[in-house]
Parts: sequence; C-alpha cells; structure tokens
Amino acid sequence: MSELADIDRELIDSLSNSLAAIPGTRLDEISFEPEMSGRQRPDVIFQLKIGDREVSIVAETRGDVFPRDAREVVWQLKQYQLDLASSNQHIVPMIIARSVSEGARSFLRDEHVAYYDLSGSLYIGVGDTFVLIDKPKSKRIRRKDVNIFKGTRAQVLQALIARQSEWVTGTEIAEDAGVSPATVSQTLKDLERRDWLQVKGEGPAKRRRLIQPDDLLDAWRDSILVEPANRQSRYYVPRMKPEDMVHKIQSEHDHNDYDLEFTGQFAAQSYAPFLSNVSNLAVRVTDKRSREWLLSVLGAREVSEGANLTVIDAKSKQLSRGVSDDDERLLASPLQVYLDLLEDHGRSKEMAEHLRSQKLVWQ
Repeated sequence: MSELADIDRELIDSLSNSLAAIPGTRLDEISFEPEMSGRQRPDVIFQLKIGDREVSIVAETRGDVFPRDAREVVWQLKQYQLDLASSNQHIVPMIIARSVSEGARSFLRDEHVAYYDLSGSLYIGVGDTFVLIDKPKSKRIRRKDVNIFKGTRAQVLQALIARQSEWVTGTEIAEDAGVSPATVSQTLKDLERRDWLQVKGEGPAKRRRLIQPDDLLDAWRDSILVEPANRQSRYYVPRMKPEDMVHKIQSEHDHNDYDLEFTGQFAAQSYAPFLSNVSNLAVRVTDKRSREWLLSVLGAREVSEGANLTVIDAKSKQLSRGVSDDDERLLASPLQVYLDLLEDHGRSKEMAEHLRSQKLVWQ
C-alpha cells in the first residue's frame, strides 16, 4: 500500500459502498497488496460479481492525481492487467485517490481505466455496465489543497504568462516574479503535473515553456469564482469622474514614489472598450503609505454605497504594470485586470471575458 497511509480508510469503505450500489453487483472480497506472479504488487484488489460476470478491480492508491501522475500509474496498472490475463475473471484497472483532476479524469476515461476519489466521483466500465459520477472537489479537499493561484505562486503564473512563448529557466522566472527560487520550483512542478508546461534539459540548464495558457487561465478563473471575493474598500470622491481621478493621480504621482496601478472596469475599458460609461475607478496599492497618499490626493471618504473609487490591496509588493497607448497611464497588465474583474460585481464579469477575448489570446 504505497500511499494508502496518506488516504483515509473511509475512502476504501466509501468505494466499497459505491461498488456494492451498482445494480446487480455483489462485493465479495477486498485484498490488500495481494500476491502476484510478478515482483510488483497492486495496492488493493476488489473481487466482485456483476450479473454473471466475475470481476477483479486491480487498483493503485494515490494522493492527488494530475495527468502526468495518471500516465505513470496507468502503465503500471496495465502491466498488472497483463499478469492477470490468464485468469477467468474480467480485470478492471483502477486509480483510487484523494483527488483526481479534470485533466486526469479525461485521460483515464480515454485509457479505459477506472477511478474513484474523495469527492465521490466514480468512473468504471465492465461489459454492458457503465458508471460515470462526476463531482467537483469536496470542500474538505479544497481546504487541504495548496492554491497555486494565490500569493507568491500567482506571481509565478503571471511571469510565465508574460513570457508564454519563451523557454525560460526557474531563475529567470524568480527574477521576473520577485519571489524565491523555492516558490518557483514548487509551482513549476505543479504545472508540469497538470501538463501545462513543456520541459527540456536537466539541472541548472532545465528550461520550461508554457503550452496551455488557456487551460491555466480557465482553471484560474474557476478558482476565483468558487472562492469568496477578497474584501475591497469603497470610497466616494466628490465631483470627480474616473477620468478626473486618473488625471489628478497622474499629475501628482509624477513627483512621488507611490506604488499603485489602475485596474477594474476603467483599465479594461482602456484596453478593450466594452461599456458606454464607467462610473468607478479601481486602484491596486501595495502598501498602507500608498493607500493613504491616494485617499489624501483625491479627498476620498469611505462609504457603504454610492462609491466611485475602489481600493484593492495588492497581495504582492510587485505590481503587474501593463502597456497602453498612453504611456503615462499607470495601468495594471491585462491579465491582472482580467483577474480583478472576476471578483467585481455588475457587468464586470462580462467585461472580463471581453477583455480576455481581445487581449489574452495566444497562438
């Protein structure tokens, strides 16, 4: 049981109940690390009867399974299948895991390999019997997951997307993202497991290239939409429209070293016009000093409704800083604007998808 110690015993019990619930099915026996002719032993074999057919589910247990993990385990499972081919039973290879990613589930179905995870998701095909239960990760699993879309790991993703077509080293990404090499290394490993990176070379010469930016961005979007929105502070600036506030900030900012950038609907409208009118300015700030300077310059006061200024506390000390036709504008990058819009209300999510279709498109 190579990784069974990392998985709750309830997973095996839950799978047993799910198998027994298949119509016309009787679960007879469960064997852990059973003897086989080869040197390797599967983690567990379920003996069951479906109708008149005797079935052996030969399974390997894992923690979290992504596409690369699935490919490695499938090779092993199919070897077991060959070793047991002389038996009179129908052999079904299976992965039992803490979680199986969407990409891994798709791969396993293509390979006709069964799977089950703690969400209750189950895929199995035996003759005329076919079961597919597809569920999202449970809250319990999501709480244990390390979210690669937050904190310093998100900075790594931003740096990779900015250099999407390039072969880059971990050192280069660490410098671009302003994070530690250890954070970069762990994040890149996670991305490799998801099949979002190409890799060449070894050691210090190892280089990677992002090959699935749309898949990464889809997953990032989904991660944001299922989480509670980050708290944003809302203010009212008297007698000023967003354009007036921007002009005021830019004219004062020229002589001061404050870290802030424009995002949200105003920035999205600058990159890819979508609405006829934008009534709110969203500003990302990196520290308390920049926030206080911004509020003082604009004469803003905090309100519970009727706000025309939103201040977002950047999670990093490094701003994304984008490019626009007007070089004086302190715009966040299109990617950062897209992510901030997903956490906003009103028509911001529509604007986010429009911005993505115009500015976040790769060959």
